[in-house]
Amino acid sequence: MESFETIQNKLLRAISESSDPEKIVRLWKFWNDENSDFSVSEPVSFYDSERPMTDEQVDEYFKEEVVIVPDHLMKLIERGMEDVKNGRVYTEEEMDKMDEEWLK
Repeated sequence: MESFETIQNKLLRAISESSDPEKIVRLWKFWNDENSDFSVSEPVSFYDSERPMTDEQVDEYFKEEVVIVPDHLMKLIERGMEDVKNGRVYTEEEMDKMDEEWLK
């Protein structure tokens, strides 16, 4: 007698490779027969339990947030952007050397 896992694998392969819809439907009906101890339930759909959102709810859900940056932080950001524009930046290698010096 073949092992349970072997039979299970052969059955799964036979189902997945089958092109006979009638056999698959008969197997499905057998498996889900009310008198059977076997049953396979359909997965619960996420949308079966949820009502669709209204257009207003969708707009509200995906509304962009307004981010208010304090003046002192905006000045720092603008200063950094100016530094980048004017080439006042460090390469990765320069930063690595600074880190090594600092960690000594």
